[in-house]
Amino acid sequence: MPPDVVQERRRLTRVDFQGRVEIDAVGPHPETRAPSLPTSSINLSEGGVCVRVEHELAVRSRVVLRVFPSPRKRPVECDGRVAWVVQRLDLRATPPFLYDVGVEFLKPPDSLRRFAARLGLPLKPVEKATPRRLRLLPATIRDRRYLASLEQERSGSNRWHVIVTVDGTPCFGQRCESLQEAKAAWQRFQRQLGRKT
Repeated sequence: MPPDVVQERRRLTRVDFQGRVEIDAVGPHPETRAPSLPTSSINLSEGGVCVRVEHELAVRSRVVLRVFPSPRKRPVECDGRVAWVVQRLDLRATPPFLYDVGVEFLKPPDSLRRFAARLGLPLKPVEKATPRRLRLLPATIRDRRYLASLEQERSGSNRWHVIVTVDGTPCFGQRCESLQEAKAAWQRFQRQLGRKT
């Protein structure tokens, strides 16, 4: 193992990297970015980067990273998500305080993968997320058994589709704006069917 590769009890291998990294916080709308925060890079891992900044970032907030492989090369840009934040009170007793921030790579581009491979650090493969499916408790109404399942519209989406079947045949479907709304649609369906004579 090369001397600059650190293997600890942590899950991921880390490589010291003192190159330049810029980080932009992304606002509630993807097109809005805060000005770049000054950082000093600490290390790269198979799943992300650890940087030191003078600004506290919210855990799970979205950021854009720009990693400069060398001073003369264009930066490699990658979307990221803040995984953890630690305030470093041992480094400064008065503001501005320093924060160590772990940023998880989201869909790292091939250029970042090639750069990491040159450092002897293969990045984690991109996991293909699949939409969630949930089965709700069945309901027996007038001696017929109704089954309801909820399907997420796409991975990470808040929209859900409720599908009700009876005797294996779909009899009701509705797209909803949230999981809670989809469950409420199933409850409404049961009440309306129960009222019919």
